[in-house]
Amino acid sequence: MGDQGINHVLDPWMYDSSGNLTAQAKQQFPDLAGTPGAITTGGSATAPAGATGTQLVVHPDALRTAGQNAGQLGSKMTADCQNPAGNDMFTAATAMTGWAIGGAITTAHQTWESQFLTLGGSLINIGQALQDSANGYSTTENNNRGHMRDVAN
Repeated sequence: MGDQGINHVLDPWMYDSSGNLTAQAKQQFPDLAGTPGAITTGGSATAPAGATGTQLVVHPDALRTAGQNAGQLGSKMTADCQNPAGNDMFTAATAMTGWAIGGAITTAHQTWESQFLTLGGSLINIGQALQDSANGYSTTENNNRGHMRDVAN
């Protein structure tokens, strides 16, 4: 299910009977109301001949920083899950022994912990991918500069 399909299910008020955004949704989410321009790629200051739309300019340092931040957050999240939730949750669950809510508290905690660990792991992976991309862009740019120097000489 795409983003729009999820929005239809989670926020049905956003769409009219024809599937178009309502005026309220357009006002609250202006980024959904417009159609973004096409993105062209290229690291130079000028767009390729015939290209239209917005040029994509990559800043490897920004990718590296974002990757480091994502990795740090993911590591903190997974480390935080290694700390016990405290006696309060277990006390609450134990106090409710024999009641459905006791088991529900434990299940909710286990589900939350699993989701938290999964998200932390995903952030670590995303962080590494961002850093790898930054390194790839830098390497390619350096190689291209070297090739251009060789051609110019």
